[in-house]
Amino acid sequence: MDTAATGTAENPQATDPLGLDEMRAQISAGTKITGSFGLRFMRAVHTEDPLATEESLAALPGNRGVHLYDSLVAWSPIRAGERVLDIGCGSGGATRSAARTVGAEGRVIGVDINQRCLEVARERTPDDLPVQYRRGDARSLTFIDDRSMDCVIASMMLDEVEDIRPVLDEVFRVLRPGGRFVASVSSFDSWRPMDVAFMGAVLSIVGLHAPGAFAGRSVRASIPHDKPDRVAFAESGLATVEEQDVQLAAVFEDADDAWRLFSRSRIVKVLGEEGREALRATLRRRTPHTLYVPIRFMRTRRPG
Repeated sequence: MDTAATGTAENPQATDPLGLDEMRAQISAGTKITGSFGLRFMRAVHTEDPLATEESLAALPGNRGVHLYDSLVAWSPIRAGERVLDIGCGSGGATRSAARTVGAEGRVIGVDINQRCLEVARERTPDDLPVQYRRGDARSLTFIDDRSMDCVIASMMLDEVEDIRPVLDEVFRVLRPGGRFVASVSSFDSWRPMDVAFMGAVLSIVGLHAPGAFAGRSVRASIPHDKPDRVAFAESGLATVEEQDVQLAAVFEDADDAWRLFSRSRIVKVLGEEGREALRATLRRRTPHTLYVPIRFMRTRRPG
């Protein structure tokens, strides 16, 4: 792991010397979004648009009343007075939801490696919520004591981690016996057939204009079904993972509606101007359309 390039809890100030435009050019030339380059790219993306997830996916209605953050917290289930850790907290949407649940007697710590995300999270968090934000790496939570947390949550964060084993090891360490770990991930393997055609047209643009994007997580089964992920969960010491697949509905009346969602996504973040114009043209041909975005909630616990 290239810690000097990616930054860690011990070296949080380390940043990437390349800007997003330079990294997009490399991806267009075939550089894969993996390893330290992939981590640097994702950090740059979140710095550019720290509210992307909260203002896009979290704003979508879900089947059976599902909400990206509140449903994650409800499925935990987090209770009043508990101690909760939110890893990869981003702009703090799940952190605030957990804090409203634990109440004044509880405590929630939101951790993210991206300083800009933490700044936005602090700005959006009312002073009366029991929240503390810390900068750190989910793979090395040295400032969190062993067995000190009742629950750990991770909202749409594991998808960005190439090797989830170090994260799971830290989750196991900081959870008390019987403590829960609940996460949400993209469920790539449960698209509806009609949405597969829509997304296939979108991804063909990525393949043409940013071939390096088809690497790492983008070519693996959804967590926890890819073999390395299954092994990581099995060897972490955590209990068997429970899963619940849900859908968020994105109604596209026209290409502008679709662009409002896709422009905040990683799909567009890898594209240069030519690719973005090609994607807009594809969206014009494919709308109107209602896209059901599949999300997977996962729940496990530390035995004991």
